[in-house]
Amino acid sequence: MCTVTYIPTCKGIYLTTNRDESTERSKALPPRQYRRNGFEMIYPQDQDAGGSWVVLKENGDAAVLLNGAFTKHIRQSGYRKSRGVIFLEIMAHPHPYREFAAINLSDIEPFTLVVVSDKQLWECRWDGSMKHLIPLNADKPYIWSSATLFDNAAAQKRKLWFLNWFSSTSPVNLMKIMEFHRHAGGGDLYNGLVINRGDKMRTVSITSLFVSREGSQMNYHDLLGGIDTVKTFNQSSLTGKDSFFERAYWYLKKVKISICHWEYWPSLLVYGPLYPYWCWLSLKACSLFFFSAANPGIEYSGFVQERKSDIYRLIPQQYYPRTTLCRPGQTIAALMEQLKNAGLTFPVIAKPDMGEKGKQVKLLTSDEELEIYNSRSKVDFLLQEFIAYEQEVGIFYYRIPGEARGHISGIVGKEFLAVKGDGRSSIRSLLKAEDRFLLQLSDLAYTYGDFLDTVLARGQEYILVPYGNHSRGAKFIDLKDRITEPLTLAIDKICQQIPGFYYGRLDIKFNSWTEMQEGKKLCIIELNGAGSEPTHIYDPANSLRYAWKEICRHWRLLYRISRLNAGEHHPSLMTTADGIKMMRGHFNHLKQISKV
Repeated sequence: MCTVTYIPTCKGIYLTTNRDESTERSKALPPRQYRRNGFEMIYPQDQDAGGSWVVLKENGDAAVLLNGAFTKHIRQSGYRKSRGVIFLEIMAHPHPYREFAAINLSDIEPFTLVVVSDKQLWECRWDGSMKHLIPLNADKPYIWSSATLFDNAAAQKRKLWFLNWFSSTSPVNLMKIMEFHRHAGGGDLYNGLVINRGDKMRTVSITSLFVSREGSQMNYHDLLGGIDTVKTFNQSSLTGKDSFFERAYWYLKKVKISICHWEYWPSLLVYGPLYPYWCWLSLKACSLFFFSAANPGIEYSGFVQERKSDIYRLIPQQYYPRTTLCRPGQTIAALMEQLKNAGLTFPVIAKPDMGEKGKQVKLLTSDEELEIYNSRSKVDFLLQEFIAYEQEVGIFYYRIPGEARGHISGIVGKEFLAVKGDGRSSIRSLLKAEDRFLLQLSDLAYTYGDFLDTVLARGQEYILVPYGNHSRGAKFIDLKDRITEPLTLAIDKICQQIPGFYYGRLDIKFNSWTEMQEGKKLCIIELNGAGSEPTHIYDPANSLRYAWKEICRHWRLLYRISRLNAGEHHPSLMTTADGIKMMRGHFNHLKQISKV
């Protein structure tokens, strides 16, 4: 637990550690399989304190403990608990990096954890007074040297050995890694990877973990006894206990669901047959981008590439959540200061300033989650007050230029992706029982990892996606019967206060229908312009033919509004060159939006 390397390969990852210990310490017990907190785990055990320094879990999580954090510390007497025991407690949690962020480490000696979990790599340091949780690039190799045994100069020398070896070694495999951990340093018994400092401190074992899609394995080499121990978890443990045939069954079922329900079809299949009608409207307007004057107050009329931060500035402040714009690459300290200045506290919603279909939208509950989100984001993003109203709708609004009043053309209700426990089934099983949720299972597994194996109490409801986005599993319900005169008046009053807005959809969270009709206790989560879909079409009860009729109806409204705003000679309609430039910028931006 004094030297650790992490090496990604095309077949899987290797996490390898050399354990340097005092010659007065008892010999460790070789690795065996244990069960802790419902998880099968393989690790060697320290006989003196009962803890460990390296762990492999049945789900593919792997981690190593190093003594010390950033610099050599002065050891105190009577620590509350062994670091090795704390390490096992952290690893017995479904999400070890989250448990590190939550666990009480007061009166615990400083340490560093290198954790592979949920297909991510984490560096977790406890310096005796503060935790440091750092997500790392899992596609790069790393080496760590314990701060208690190696000063900065020695650590840098060892890093150079490692990088030189890695760059000259291909392919990398277990034998070559073990050889490096045995012989790197050219016989330097003080700072080499295998040390012997006057027979008082020496390297006693080398342990290498390998994790891949096919399984995971621990290879333990006892340098003192010359004994090798190999322990393995097979594929079914690593992949969530599904066999090949089970995985094939679920895959085919998802294909069937996607084919049999048009609401899950790709946009090209849904909209493709209607493109001739779009071209007809374009010919009438003499512009392929006839929509471009529909909302003069919004960039590109809100078709694509509109910035949410600019749109919020148009909306009266009492109608939208407190929001702050963040740039990628800021420090966590700067972001926390920005949150404070904006009057925001956790939980908050994070989302890209220019986004689409719920991509990179996430509920953040702590500064650790914010730091992770920030590290992954390549684009400007917003941090926004989480609105706790339980109801959410999308209201499609339009106003014909020159007319005194606007209209509501559709309302969609949204049921969030949530499961209700039965006291027996895991969340994963509950998701598999519902067609809509099954299609989201791979994304939810990426986000929640082993938490999906949690069994909820009977009647307990858990919301997995706390925002109403169809592509993220929300069920859309056509609520056209909710269109009333009082509601239309209330929405029109708000929209007429938004400069240059004539056509689009407002996503609103609200407390009750009665209060919303009075313009009270509602919050505009997002306002979408010319690119808005009439999302009430995605009600499972609606036919594809109905959807096509609604899309064409809204395109006609868009055409009419834009033509009237542009004027008789169409001076403000977008040219083809500008339109192509706009779309190219849009697609390039989407490529930068990360999966969170």
